Amino acid sequence: MANKNSGTRIYPYLSPKLHKRFKRYCQANGHSDSSVVEAALNEYLDDTKDMTLLLRRLDRQQRSQGRLQRDVDILMEAFAVYVQLWYSYKPNLKGKEREAAMASGSYRYQQYVDYVARQYGGGHRFVDDLAKDISDDEELQSILNEENNANQL
Repeated sequence: MANKNSGTRIYPYLSPKLHKRFKRYCQANGHSDSSVVEAALNEYLDDTKDMTLLLRRLDRQQRSQGRLQRDVDILMEAFAVYVQLWYSYKPNLKGKEREAAMASGSYRYQQYVDYVARQYGGGHRFVDDLAKDISDDEELQSILNEENNANQL
């Protein structure tokens, strides 16, 4: 039966447990049964909210993966340059000179490891010195603001 003022009447069946939750929700939020059902059906039938969120998350994942790939590429290039320089300047030593050079190399290597550990432990990374993309935190805040503005309309 159609009511001229409010629309078409429907008669859905709910389990007792769901009906109890539904009534509590309506009372707690001060909404009518009809407005909650209509909003839920609109969201369910439009099926856009979840898809939009999923696409935004996938886009964020893709950008994050791109940054990770860039970082790995930079480190690979830096390592390749290091190896080229190392072989260019590595002297070809024999006997006692070689032993002294090995001891010196071991000492300098330990200094290098200690330095890297201090840098990394202090929160500084080489890739932090490079250009940065928009942070995920800023993007998430932007998404939340968009959704809040849409919900207020």
